[in-house]
Amino acid sequence: MGRSVLEGAFSLLDRLMDEGELGLTQLADRCAMPKTTVHRLLEQMEVLGAVENVRGRYRIGAQMFRFGQAWEPAPGVLRVARQPLRALSATTRTSAILAVPRRDRVLVAAASIVRAEDVTRLRPGSTVPAGMEFVSAPVRTPSSNVIGTVSAVLDNGRSATALREAVGHAARAISATLAG
Repeated sequence: MGRSVLEGAFSLLDRLMDEGELGLTQLADRCAMPKTTVHRLLEQMEVLGAVENVRGRYRIGAQMFRFGQAWEPAPGVLRVARQPLRALSATTRTSAILAVPRRDRVLVAAASIVRAEDVTRLRPGSTVPAGMEFVSAPVRTPSSNVIGTVSAVLDNGRSATALREAVGHAARAISATLAG
């Protein structure tokens, strides 16, 4: 059984998200799809604003940004998480994120970045990179379901013990505001 049209379109969007701008042939090769199919899907997505064509190279379009801004792992959590994440980063002088599980991935839902090397690795919407070390604490809904974690980057020379209290405080602050 072949791939559905939506699976093909999302495969192209995933590749563009991971690699930035790519040409038609590169996209077809990397997604293992016929070039004619890729061209047809890209033309349709370009009309809808999902992709943009800049001098023969495709990239994610502004409409995808708009869609992404509407997503939240739980109602109101992104608005509530901003201040505690900023305070955590300011206190610990390390990057902090709200990470949420989605299917087979853990996504960065919100971030407060202070380390230059974390800017691209921890941008909201990206998958939490394998191999990075974090100190984490759960964020809970009013019904005590865990919806994600507040995590601070554990960089070289820093003790996890020193971060635990601050990370726990931020997670509890987000959870309490969700409950309130």
